[in-house]
Amino acid sequence: MHHTPIVIYRERLLPGVTILVLGFGLFLMVGIAYSAAFGSLIGIVLALCVGTVYFIVAIATAPQIRVEANSDQLFLSAGRARINTAMIGSAHQLTPSEQREVQLGTRNDTAFTLIKGKLPVVELSISDSLDPHRYWYLSSHSPENLIRAISCAQGPKIS
Repeated sequence: MHHTPIVIYRERLLPGVTILVLGFGLFLMVGIAYSAAFGSLIGIVLALCVGTVYFIVAIATAPQIRVEANSDQLFLSAGRARINTAMIGSAHQLTPSEQREVQLGTRNDTAFTLIKGKLPVVELSISDSLDPHRYWYLSSHSPENLIRAISCAQGPKIS
């Protein structure tokens, strides 16, 4: 029997401005090239089609971060990676200098990263001894909400 997971938190990391500008450039190149070869109407129609397909693919393939309940377990998914929230030791937002170290690769170079541009980064320490990545670094538009969702998924801490 298939059960649909219950999504506790979801966020999509959309493409940055650079990718969108490249898409607009592609749109213009196709329009100009086909307008010169086949006339303005065909050029404009093809440029609109290419631009639309480009933006749909860019948005559809943007990675998601989700915290979801599946059966009796709760999972964090970041792009294609997935981990049980019980394996997450701690979660906190990095300072700008720590974030710069992660982006340069000088901090925990074996960590799993899903970093997009200038967005704030959340550091997750992983307590699973079999996981090759001791830390996960995830960009988030709302790091407080992501940390809260992970904390809620883990349940109350017993001392």
